[in-house]
Amino acid sequence: MIMKKDNSQNGFTLIEVLIAIALLTIGILGAATMQIAAIDGNNTAIRLTGAATWGEDTLETFMGLPYAHADLVDDSNAGANAGVTGLDNTDVAGSLADGGPLVQDDFTVFWNVADNYPVFGTKTIRVIVQRRDKGLLKTVTQDFTRMEPI
Repeated sequence: MIMKKDNSQNGFTLIEVLIAIALLTIGILGAATMQIAAIDGNNTAIRLTGAATWGEDTLETFMGLPYAHADLVDDSNAGANAGVTGLDNTDVAGSLADGGPLVQDDFTVFWNVADNYPVFGTKTIRVIVQRRDKGLLKTVTQDFTRMEPI
């Protein structure tokens, strides 16, 4: 009886194992990069929500004030449409605004008022919330129109 030597081997070569490990590593690094981007997106959403909430809270406070309250006075009296153009008065410190600044954490809130805009007997109140995000100035703006009581 002649015996044959069986040279076939079952399993993977070292090259196949190294290629599989490299592919797995690339996949894990891709997933980690996506996770970091998702965390950054969530942080941005949290800050934007905080700014919008603070602006809404300020508007709700103004809704409870009397129509002629000192915080609801248009301080830009330089012509017939001065209040309308003055709605966008902003600077980093809020010194050009009709009211504010209110500062809390990284947020700064100030507001502008336009009398008789968009129609006679109303006031448009624009609340501006500014924040620094990664070194850039970000702004959230909310408008509310209030009618003079009869």
